[in-house]
Amino acid sequence: MDRIRRTLLTFVLGAALMGAAAANAEAATPLPLTLESGHSVVIEAPQLVRLAVGDARIASVVAVGDLQVVVSAKTPGRTSVIVWTRTTRTAYEVTVSEQSLDRITGMIRASLTEPDVTLVNFDHSIVVRGSVEDSAHFATLKEVLTRFEKLETAQKYSVVNAVTVRHPLGDLAANLTRAMGPNDIQFDPDAKGNVIVSGHVPDRVRAQWVLEQARGLAGSYLAGDGKVIDRLSVATVSQIDVKVRIYEVDKTALDQIGLRLQSGTPDASGNIVLGAPSFPILEQAQNIGRALNIGAFFRTTRLAPTLDLLVTNGNAKLLSEPELVAMPGTEATFLVGGEIPVPISTGLGAVSVIFKEYGVRLKFTPTILGNGSVETKIDPEVSDLDFADGVSLNGFVIPALKTSKLSTDVVTASGESIMMGGMLRRIEQRNVTKIPLLSSLPFIGGLFKSTRYLHNETDVIFVMTPRIVVR
Repeated sequence: MDRIRRTLLTFVLGAALMGAAAANAEAATPLPLTLESGHSVVIEAPQLVRLAVGDARIASVVAVGDLQVVVSAKTPGRTSVIVWTRTTRTAYEVTVSEQSLDRITGMIRASLTEPDVTLVNFDHSIVVRGSVEDSAHFATLKEVLTRFEKLETAQKYSVVNAVTVRHPLGDLAANLTRAMGPNDIQFDPDAKGNVIVSGHVPDRVRAQWVLEQARGLAGSYLAGDGKVIDRLSVATVSQIDVKVRIYEVDKTALDQIGLRLQSGTPDASGNIVLGAPSFPILEQAQNIGRALNIGAFFRTTRLAPTLDLLVTNGNAKLLSEPELVAMPGTEATFLVGGEIPVPISTGLGAVSVIFKEYGVRLKFTPTILGNGSVETKIDPEVSDLDFADGVSLNGFVIPALKTSKLSTDVVTASGESIMMGGMLRRIEQRNVTKIPLLSSLPFIGGLFKSTRYLHNETDVIFVMTPRIVVR
């Protein structure tokens, strides 16, 4: 009999503890209750014992017998209401909003079609929360919310967009995977509207191909000023080896070369006919419009031997033959010439000297393309000292500079040459020969001296051969 009493007592105490735990759990999590000012709501509370309200200026509570509680909203704000019954204690978090805010909330809710987006009023703010599928749906939702900006100004409320995007890039990754095949490349958006491309590729050519594909497919997922950011790791280092040959050719000889290159026509057997002699053509140009591309035939069989022959005959000279190695996208600079001092005034009679460079300068920036070609931005410059147009200062002549510049952007295959000309250099000289004393006699002195004018015109030709080097 005692054992049965102890078992019953244990059961009753356990039930009481479970009930207390449930009551504490219910009390620990207040239930949200949103009301519009001037409205009321009825809460079912069987066996009601006691009521409490945190701020009676925001909401009031009235017991209806011991079964129900009426909560009436007064002014906008937030407060707590606690309801005790014989077995439970329930807490409510009451939010009272203005009537106009509720109507606007209803208008916004009716304008949105996203099933996972909800709206909640807090004081003078409307919080839009939930999630959408991709960036396109988010842009549509954002556009709808911007249409209520005029109402925000008139009603003095704000809309807080707290919606998240489940798949920010939509099907971009799937499209890129179909275009590139299986790979470990990842595409992630950032907060500024850019798309970050990361992963591992074997070389820079493959990396450029991946970036080109990403730029073509990621357009709709980029912000107005967004771009594709390269975060790819490359197994090998790709550099560009550029061999440059700089010639100075007599203008008359150069005109003859130009006529011979332009007037040659291939016959049925593939020979170039120049009027009398002919020579076999090893490779014909296939890409129309690439006038600056010489190709393997002109580089190794036609052009280089011709220029070397002009150098041997004294009609041309090789100014320099540098070979530069540059990283893709990095500018390389080469100068054959010197510097001249130029005095400048720094105020209060003080004079300082700066040095100006002159001669033959070449700046180029090579870039590797996704198809293995090389895009090169080239800026050659030729400058000479001009004493005739110089400035005299304190008995010294500061020469002017005659400058010729060229800027171009050329795409070539790796190992294919580029030729650039038209950088003319004109040199005019006056040599006076005279007999001492007799040439100084008045009236008849001109009979004992002679003046000879020399005009020399040359053209500077650049021959560049960029080649991709993998290390």
